[in-house]
Amino acid sequence: MKILIVAGEESGDAYAGRLARRLFELIPGLKMEGIGGPRMRDAGVTTFHDIEQMSSVGIASMLGKLGAALGMLRDIKARLNAGEYQAVILVDYPDFNMQVAKAASGAGIPVYYYVCPQFWAWRQGRVKKAKKWVDLMLVVFPFEETFYKERGVDAVFFGHPLLDELPPTPDRKLLKEEFCDNPDLPLLGVLPGSRQGEIERMFPLMLESVRIIRQAMEVEVVVPCALSIDGSQLEAMAVSAGVKVNIVKGRSWEVMNGCDFLICKSGTSTLQAALAQAPMMIVYKADLLSYYLARTLSHLQWAGLPNILANREIVPELIQTAVTAEAIAHTALMYLGNEGERERMRADLVGVKDSLGTPGASDRAARIIAERLETRGTLAAERNKT
Repeated sequence: MKILIVAGEESGDAYAGRLARRLFELIPGLKMEGIGGPRMRDAGVTTFHDIEQMSSVGIASMLGKLGAALGMLRDIKARLNAGEYQAVILVDYPDFNMQVAKAASGAGIPVYYYVCPQFWAWRQGRVKKAKKWVDLMLVVFPFEETFYKERGVDAVFFGHPLLDELPPTPDRKLLKEEFCDNPDLPLLGVLPGSRQGEIERMFPLMLESVRIIRQAMEVEVVVPCALSIDGSQLEAMAVSAGVKVNIVKGRSWEVMNGCDFLICKSGTSTLQAALAQAPMMIVYKADLLSYYLARTLSHLQWAGLPNILANREIVPELIQTAVTAEAIAHTALMYLGNEGERERMRADLVGVKDSLGTPGASDRAARIIAERLETRGTLAAERNKT
């Protein structure tokens, strides 16, 4: 039994790694290979391409890696057509993975989409393609199951796997002492993202906002560096900007729990921060072409997942033209100087956490996939071969 699994970025690699680990336990003799990163490899998946080759954001950044992406897609199509796999599991990353879904469906291979793209948010026309090419959508938000089923797509809500990824809540006081030279000062967290394009676009603005904030009040600043990003790059950017920050590698959860306030790039990190009940603001700026395409095709009032799930703005957002260093600093200062507002936001974020279900999502998803393979007779056929 061999399954192809494809993740395109760091968060997807984490989700896929945990899912793969559980599938290995459920399906004796299983082999899994595909595109991923260290979390998938640690789980036992063989990766023939790495997520570092996939990391991009926005149309401009994507075009720079288009040749590599097309080469990887040709490689996968050849493997699918050669009959190497009995099933395909796709993890988010829709622009690439929907092409994989099309190829797999054409080859008669069942496709399971784990942590589905947010087609409900924008480009809803892609739901018709999902109906044709995807056998089952395993969705992470409760309203998604209804959305897809109403449009004829088989979907199951299994909870959010992020709940399985989070370690126990650490001691905030100890974290402040670790991250700060002076733990009596407010601790500000700056999260610029996990993609190269995001770093280049967002981090200079964030650093300039820190400079402005420090003109108004003393703060300590910590920056968690994603595992997919070279920490020395962030250090060099901070030195060039003349802004002192503490850069820590791969410790986003600790930073979120230790900080008084976060300046957070829009994306999965905002949901993780919501689970930490960390007061935050959400900022995002894309290249102009990507932004206007998204604005034209979007169906949502808000950009940040905490606000989408709450169906109201509980976290302040600055998007595109509203994103300036001065605006970021102004908003951050309002919360850094008002503990009551920070506590109000923490209370609102409890509801966001509760909407995501309970831990064990990865196990539930793995069992669903194994059961579907059993129903299709795939596993039975493999057993008969042996």
